[in-house]
Amino acid sequence: MPKAQLVRLESGPSIPWENEEGTRTIEDFLRHGATRARKERLTPGFQTILFTDLVGHTEMMSRLGDERGRAVLREHETIIRNALKQNGGTELKTAGDGFMASFGSVTRAIECAIAFQRAFAERQGEPLSVRVGLNAGEPIEEEGDLFGATVILASRIAAQAEGGEILVADTVRGLCSGKGFLFADRGEFVAKGFEEPVRVYEVRWRDDS
Repeated sequence: MPKAQLVRLESGPSIPWENEEGTRTIEDFLRHGATRARKERLTPGFQTILFTDLVGHTEMMSRLGDERGRAVLREHETIIRNALKQNGGTELKTAGDGFMASFGSVTRAIECAIAFQRAFAERQGEPLSVRVGLNAGEPIEEEGDLFGATVILASRIAAQAEGGEILVADTVRGLCSGKGFLFADRGEFVAKGFEEPVRVYEVRWRDDS
């Protein structure tokens, strides 16, 4: 098994997950392994950053209750993770009601966002309304995570979107010129922490066929 480790437990022979030391060792291996896997998938340089946010998450959990609400959240997570996998995205963070992911391709990032928005629109049951923001640039890579102005602006752009919308920075729209995507100019806004206004565009995924 690649990256496997031999760990001798002081607590003596037993099933590892039936004692505290064994459980802690397994959790550390899985946590560090996940961080290492993200680091291996990330390549320094130009990246497209995608943020999602599930609109009305708190209200939904209150209305449905913990068990049913969590089941709906798991479906939301599955839809996004499947789209990331199919489009070459790397999941960096999740808070249950939102994701941060990166892509080496601007085109694949938009295709991913369109894929899960369509999946949410077509599914039956409890409605799931997700807003999405994308930005592209050269973030700082550190310990399997990405930081810097590129990432912050992607988050700010996502916060400007309505449920079901995909908003992208002008940089993203320019890089996708001629790729067949439809965009609508949504004007400029002043993002917190940025001096210059930012122009954003909506990806018209409902019209894209």
